[in-house]
Amino acid sequence: MQADLGVASSLRSAVHAIGLRALGALAIGIAVVDAHAAPVVRQGSGASPAALQALVDTFRADLGGNNNGVGGSFADGRREINWDGVPNASATPNFLTPDFFNTTSPRGVVFHTLLEDGGSAFNDFTVSASTASGVPVRFGNINPAYASTFITFSAERLFTPRAGHAMLVKFYQPGTTTPAVVKGFGAVFADVDSANASVISYYATDGSQLVAASAPVLNGGLSFVGVSFNAGEMIDHVVIRSGTHALSASNNDGVSGVDVVALDDFIYGEPRPASGCLFEDGFDCQVP
Repeated sequence: MQADLGVASSLRSAVHAIGLRALGALAIGIAVVDAHAAPVVRQGSGASPAALQALVDTFRADLGGNNNGVGGSFADGRREINWDGVPNASATPNFLTPDFFNTTSPRGVVFHTLLEDGGSAFNDFTVSASTASGVPVRFGNINPAYASTFITFSAERLFTPRAGHAMLVKFYQPGTTTPAVVKGFGAVFADVDSANASVISYYATDGSQLVAASAPVLNGGLSFVGVSFNAGEMIDHVVIRSGTHALSASNNDGVSGVDVVALDDFIYGEPRPASGCLFEDGFDCQVP
């Protein structure tokens, strides 16, 4: 845990600058920044989970292999987070720890919030309630209207940064503090109302931006954006911007230009050590 806190501290000064570049980089639905990148971009929207399923499955096929679940390290495949296995103790009104999916349920990601003009709680995240908890679902505890604003791709939990709408996802060899890279990353967005306001930006290990892609608009529906690479490029981290405003009691969707967006499933390639060695002793050392 202390090592993860150290990583967060070292990223703190860089994260804001990265975020500002990411938020300002996209003027169209797809922006390829690195001329050498060969992105495979999957974008689409649907009024129901079934309407989006084929697109999500296509992105899974782009990543290849199996869903590797929790823990361990593998040479290929992918990881998925649907939030639904998060216990009530780590869901709203409580907070999800930034490293939950690298410690408690190790899948090789640690989250960081991006400081914005309005301010946000550093590294605070929250997952929506389950029906059984008695807390209003789909962030209805934050704003009662949200329970009908959002739908889920995989029932029944959603995810959001607290008091902000931008975050960084950093990859690690699952269950360790060894930095890792992935070949692709995608996410489901709920209730995207504004064009180019919900964006994923992808970065290489040297900090250069590879590409940025936006989630298509569908008011009250589900949108997906996922990018993978087929020419050897690897992703060190991604920055996600979801909508124009943070979820809050005072931010009502569709009023005065407010577009609040929640997040559902994260799907990404198997996190491989950035050094290219699957194991620290050097055995099975491959270029990722």
